[in-house]
Amino acid sequence: MRAIRLTGLLSLALLALLAAGCGDKKESATRPVAKNPTTAEKPAPTRFTLKEGSQTIEAKLTDKGVDFNVSEPIVMIDFFATWCPPCRAEIPHLANLQKRYEGKLKIIGILVENKHPAELKRFINGHGINYFVSNAPDNMPFADGVMEMLHQPRNFSIPFMVIFVKGKYYRHYMGLVPEEMLESDIKEALKEVK
Repeated sequence: MRAIRLTGLLSLALLALLAAGCGDKKESATRPVAKNPTTAEKPAPTRFTLKEGSQTIEAKLTDKGVDFNVSEPIVMIDFFATWCPPCRAEIPHLANLQKRYEGKLKIIGILVENKHPAELKRFINGHGINYFVSNAPDNMPFADGVMEMLHQPRNFSIPFMVIFVKGKYYRHYMGLVPEEMLESDIKEALKEVK
C-alpha cells in the first residue's frame, strides 16, 4: 500500500515538473541585465528577421500583437530549447497540428539558445520537425519584445507558445500543453478568421 502511494506521489511530482516547463537559466546568464543610466537608451527594436537556413520570416511588433509576412492567418510561435525535455515532448504534437492545419496555421519555433546550424539541422531531422525553426541573431531580441508585450519576465520558462490571429494577440501558454487544448484553441481562432 505504501509503495503504491509513493509511486503515485512520484508520478504526480514528475507530471508537475513537465507541466511547469524548463527555466531559461542558460540564456539569462548571457543576456544583459543592467543598463547604464548615464547613456541615452536606444528604443527597443520592433522589426525582426527570423531565419531558417536561407528562408526568412519578417516579424513586426505592433500595439496589438505581431505582424508576420506569412500567408497563414494564424501564427503560433514556440519559444524553445533543444536541451529542454518538455520542449522536446511537444514537438510531435506541434508537427501534427502543422500538418493538420496546413495553409491556415504557421508554427514558428524560436530557438532561445545558441546552436550551430548543422547541429540544429540534425535536431530538426531527428525529431521530425515539419515547421519553421528560427536560429537567428534576432531570436532573443524578438523574445524580449514579445515577453514585454505580454508583461512576462525576460527569463521566462519554456516552452512558451503564443497564438496570433491576423497579427493580433490571441492566447499564450507556459509549459507543456496537451495537443487537444491547442487544437481546440486553434479551432476557436479559425472562427475569428471567417
